[in-house]
Amino acid sequence: MYANGYVLEDTLQPGIGYWLKFSDAQLIPITGKPLLSETLDVFEGWNIVGSISIPVPTNTITSDPGGIVTSDFFGYNGGYRQVDTIEPGHGYWVKVSQNGKLILSSSSVEGVANRIRIVSSSELPPAPPEEHFSNLESQTPNHFALEQNYPNPFNPVTVIRYQLPVNSWVTLKVYNVLGQEVATLVNEKQEAGRYEVEFDGSKLSSGVYFYRFVAGNFVDTKKLLLVR
Repeated sequence: MYANGYVLEDTLQPGIGYWLKFSDAQLIPITGKPLLSETLDVFEGWNIVGSISIPVPTNTITSDPGGIVTSDFFGYNGGYRQVDTIEPGHGYWVKVSQNGKLILSSSSVEGVANRIRIVSSSELPPAPPEEHFSNLESQTPNHFALEQNYPNPFNPVTVIRYQLPVNSWVTLKVYNVLGQEVATLVNEKQEAGRYEVEFDGSKLSSGVYFYRFVAGNFVDTKKLLLVR
């Protein structure tokens, strides 16, 4: 969980979001009674919250006191993304201006007066808790992978992570929408392991770019967005 920093927990509580990391994609069953409403304690700054047993549109969530939410709700899938519905079994980031409560209910009628109002902000949630996975990270990866850059959108610096299961010649290049190369970040032989590279786009104009990762026979390309 997150409370002005990441905290290790051995018990999962309803309505609170947690970071879990697995070596491969898989489905994890969650058992218990259906939860159709919940009041969540939130604290000044960023919070990770969970949903109830049904999807909840963010525009039906209320707060006490009213007007304390100062960000969009963000989900995570290799990078942060804004969402308009929070789903069961997932955690979401939201920022509040002071300590208070968020009220989630299967009924959208309740608490209309205190319905949250999203304030536009370009700020993103804190970076994922990589330090808490040090034991897992120390192991040699079992497959090639290229992660989504963080933050994205970015201005002007972002980080790109990737992993190699075997020693490989690696190239990592950035291209504009015309397919023109604008930066070479990596072009060398590297040992098996996990890597991160910082990309500084301060000399580039705002817009969509692509980064292409080649390691042996593995090739992957992802999109990044530079916003001034």
